[in-house]
Amino acid sequence: MAKRRKMNISRYLSYNFTSSFLTIFLPLFFIGALVFIIKISALTASIQISFWEMIQLFSYNLPAILFYTLPISFLVAVVMTLLRLSNDNELMALFALGKKSKSIMNRFLFIAFLFSTVLLILSLGLMPKTKQQFKAFKYKKSSEAQVNINPSKLGQKFGNLFVYVKSKDEKSLHDVVIYNKDKTHSDQLFMAKSAHIKNKDAVVTLTLNDGSGYTFNKDSLKEIHYKKMQVFQNLNTEEFTYHSILAYWIKLSLDPNGKRRILFFIYTSLIPIMALYIIAAFSIINPRYQKNYAYHILGVTTIGLYSIATLLEHQGNYITLIVAIMLSIFLGLFLFHRYVQRYF
Repeated sequence: MAKRRKMNISRYLSYNFTSSFLTIFLPLFFIGALVFIIKISALTASIQISFWEMIQLFSYNLPAILFYTLPISFLVAVVMTLLRLSNDNELMALFALGKKSKSIMNRFLFIAFLFSTVLLILSLGLMPKTKQQFKAFKYKKSSEAQVNINPSKLGQKFGNLFVYVKSKDEKSLHDVVIYNKDKTHSDQLFMAKSAHIKNKDAVVTLTLNDGSGYTFNKDSLKEIHYKKMQVFQNLNTEEFTYHSILAYWIKLSLDPNGKRRILFFIYTSLIPIMALYIIAAFSIINPRYQKNYAYHILGVTTIGLYSIATLLEHQGNYITLIVAIMLSIFLGLFLFHRYVQRYF
């Protein structure tokens, strides 16, 4: 019977936590998703993206959205759950029946470990992969944009040249105008009756046929006529190289700034474990005798832990990381013992 009661209590705590968590997480997730959708939509100013490609790009940003919303959602959900159970005197009833606060927290500690594990997988595993996929996608679409010139559209560029095409078919461009703005020398304007584009080994050749060109500044004007003229553009100038996750972190660890970025990810991923006992110490209360400072402590704890994570990112090393983690955990255990465990 005792074992059955323990399982029911664990399920009840998990149920209350889940309902509180979803209440906080879903709004935060949609706000974060909206920010990244706006970021993605800004890319359409320079490259053409279909609806399914928008979804693909959003999936690349999904690990980052989860990484920054899960810790805060977890902390708020824990405070809401414990305060609700305290205000309804349900925790007091459990304590009166002989249930210890330490055993109540074991369930939340298990959930915190799950959250920290997920955050470590997101930050050290999925985010480097999706970040590279996002960059590779942008490079691919930018390369295609340099090759794909649409008719009757202003502002298109081929390298540093502005290009306007009146019409096109499967093989050729017709009535082409090219303008080169040169601040140090003379501006150039070229016109051609037809042109075609060839892409070989990432070197794009734009061949102009039967046209004329003008080189001009405020003092002179020069005119040429040509049967054939070629313009080259090398797409390999900003070539993207994909690295495995291990190679990515090895390369990043060789850079001092990159190494500190790893410290930020590790410390932030462990926030659910480090903050759990700190916020629980002020969320498990007897509402008849104690005032509610839980949300104040939640705000201070969240700001404090993220401030430490930011300091680690800019000035930290592995020793300070370990010290910061241990001090955060010991502070939580000390506060929980002082304000909760020695009474309940």
